[in-house]
Order: sequence, then structure tokens, then C-alpha cells
Amino acid sequence: MSTTAAPLVRSFAPQFRADARVLVLGSMPGTASLAAAQYYAHPRNAFWPIMGALFGAGPELPYAQRLERLASAGVALWDVIGRCERAGSLDSAIAPASIEANDFAGLFAACPGIDHVFFNGA
Repeated sequence: MSTTAAPLVRSFAPQFRADARVLVLGSMPGTASLAAAQYYAHPRNAFWPIMGALFGAGPELPYAQRLERLASAGVALWDVIGRCERAGSLDSAIAPASIEANDFAGLFAACPGIDHVFFNGA
């Protein structure tokens, strides 16, 4: 049995404006997203095509413009987990004892108008 710990991975900073009304939460960025330093960067992820249909923030736009479109629509992005040990991209590979949650009290204080929270995944 290996005693080598899985790599420590960290989520991104939240993407929001103070007037956000909706928060979309992922668990932890996958390896493609971490490598690109972008939320939902894997080309097969349906997130950006859906955001394109809803808010005009589709994958054909540069990443910064997609984030701005979401922010303008009152949508904030973040992840539940701030950091953890995980080999690969699967949530099932996260070492449960290593999970550190993000500071949601701080985010909700900064965005008091958030009244809907949606989870991207299980």
C-alpha cells in the first residue's frame, strides 16, 4: 500500500460582484480547469454552453468576457472546497480528511443579495 499523499489542490477565488443574486457552486476544479486557471475549462463540460444559452456567456467568448456576462447577470461562481488532496479530477478521489471548505460566511456577507444557490454536480 502506498503512503504517498495525493497532490494538494486549491480552488480558484470566487468570481462575483457585490450585487450577485445567484451562486453556482462546483466541488473542486478538475485538472483541465486547474491547468487553464479557468472555471469549467474541460471542453466536454456543459457548463459554458448552458451559460451561453442562458446569459450569452458561451464558450466562444474569451474567458474574461464570459465571467463578466455572468457577473452582469447577477451570477457568482465558486467551489465548495477551498483545498484538498486529490489525485486526478474525480470527486471520488478527494481524500475526505483533507477537505477544507471555502469561507461562505464571508462570501454571503460580501454579497447579501444572494438568494439562490445552485450546485453543479452531485
